[in-house]
Amino acid sequence: MPIKLNILEPLRKQTEDIIYKDIDLNVNVGIVKGDNANSPENLKDLNTSINFEAIRNSLINLITTFPGQKILNPEFGMNFGDLLFLPVSKARATVIGENINNTVAGFEPRIKIVFIEITADIEKQEYELDIEINIPEFENRPLNLKGRLNKSGFYSFN
Repeated sequence: MPIKLNILEPLRKQTEDIIYKDIDLNVNVGIVKGDNANSPENLKDLNTSINFEAIRNSLINLITTFPGQKILNPEFGMNFGDLLFLPVSKARATVIGENINNTVAGFEPRIKIVFIEITADIEKQEYELDIEINIPEFENRPLNLKGRLNKSGFYSFN
């Protein structure tokens, strides 16, 4: 007698077209509302980012990951090497911008870079990043990612 398993059926119907889905970078757990926590509409897992926001998360992950950190994909990430531990300069900012451009082209085919501006803040000993990309799959919708890069890492502020 065959056994019917419904493990491949979705618990909820999708209300929107989801092309890309990723775990939210803040790793927050969804909130369960109502009395019956086990009902399909109340089942919650980690919050997720979808489509446009998932691609943004992917770009941030690429910038914040050093090659070798992902065991199953050891080449993934950006290698800034000693650039972040040397004194901040405009020449090093140019090298960082080229590194970002080349790495994004190799690991993130879903996006097209419009421009990258890296400003060396010599006084604070950090680089200010302004990256604008287009996502062809979403009618070339623009995405602007701004943040600071220093020896402690990358911090996005938008």
